[in-house]
Amino acid sequence: MACRYDAAYGMRMTTAADLDALTALDQAATPGPWYVRAMDDENATCATAVATKPNTSGDNDDLSGSTYHGVVAATSIQHHDYVVTADGRSRENAALIAAVRTALPELLRLARIGAAADRA
Repeated sequence: MACRYDAAYGMRMTTAADLDALTALDQAATPGPWYVRAMDDENATCATAVATKPNTSGDNDDLSGSTYHGVVAATSIQHHDYVVTADGRSRENAALIAAVRTALPELLRLARIGAAADRA
């Protein structure tokens, strides 16, 4: 499942093999949709995460009584500076991750249609 990477631009999707590799990543990952979660309790002080479940209690969820909150990635956990972004854009990064993950199956479908049209 090798994808080609360009140091300046990240992964390029230029061949059927690249689309196949991205499809394999999509299928191996936790299914979407994904949501941005803002969490604030004694365990996750001012945390921002990406999860399979949306926030349920307004802007910040208290996770202390929850056994499953669907988190698949964290973009900020400020308690003890555990996960801190270099540019302070944790919510923006989480929004991008959640949106792209949720849109990825359709984007791959459209990319394959475009690639087939180019070959025709």
